[in-house]
Amino acid sequence: MKTKMLQLLSACSLLLAFSGCERPKGFTLKKIQSYYDNDPRWETTSLSASHESQLKELFAHPFTYLGSGNHCYAFLSEDEQYVLKFFKQKHMRTQSFIDFLPMPAKMVLYPKKKYLRRKRERDKSFTSYKIAYEHLKKETGLFYLHLNKTDQFHQEVILVDQNGQRQIVPIDQMEFLIQKTAEVGYKRLDLLFSSGKREDALESIASLLTVITRRMEKGYFDKDLQFFKNFGFIDNQAIEIDIGELCPLEKRKSAKEMRDELSHVSHQLLDWTVAHHPEYESDVATLIKDMINQIRE
Repeated sequence: MKTKMLQLLSACSLLLAFSGCERPKGFTLKKIQSYYDNDPRWETTSLSASHESQLKELFAHPFTYLGSGNHCYAFLSEDEQYVLKFFKQKHMRTQSFIDFLPMPAKMVLYPKKKYLRRKRERDKSFTSYKIAYEHLKKETGLFYLHLNKTDQFHQEVILVDQNGQRQIVPIDQMEFLIQKTAEVGYKRLDLLFSSGKREDALESIASLLTVITRRMEKGYFDKDLQFFKNFGFIDNQAIEIDIGELCPLEKRKSAKEMRDELSHVSHQLLDWTVAHHPEYESDVATLIKDMINQIRE
């Protein structure tokens, strides 16, 4: 009993010590590091020689901090054609100094519910990324996915952080994805409409609705379907850039269900058009109606 009490007191002291330390804001290497064993669920197909060569060439040049989202820290490649995204481990980390404490202390500092919640978050996110890589590569602009540690590249990648400081990461040991660079959805449409490029803007909107329709036809849905933060454009081609909430459908959607989902995201587009470029409201509304009506049983 006395031993257990001492263990609990030790755990509480550690908790107080760590809670008293101010965590650095923004990106740090610690926030993207993990210590998980490889999991066969996260294996992906082998790289072709040309794909591997392209990646090694990319990794030979610095990546510059671009920003952060709900799930990732993003870095832009030197040629600005690709975005390297590292996962925010705080949302799914189940390992830390607590692993080295005796069991009673573990239970105080890391309750089972918290462990299971973070494990579910990790599994959900990684499943989503793998769905995108294996089934929706074109729709998401996904160029590469690396969820297990490997011994393939043997390269250290330079990251230029938000303060202009250079950080070095052994890329084989990291969990990350690489996407093609896309311009955020509303910024692209605003530029096109403001420049009087009506046809390009409508082509971009049609591409966006096509991406959503194609995803549903393949049997997947997005729990967080928000045009303003989840989609981008490469020229006039839409891609889904936030891919952490993809799930397989329990059953394929009917044509009516697909029309309803397309109508839902279309409301966001139409509302934005009315607010920022009302002169194009009729054009956008007609396009949306035509796209929805094309979905047949």
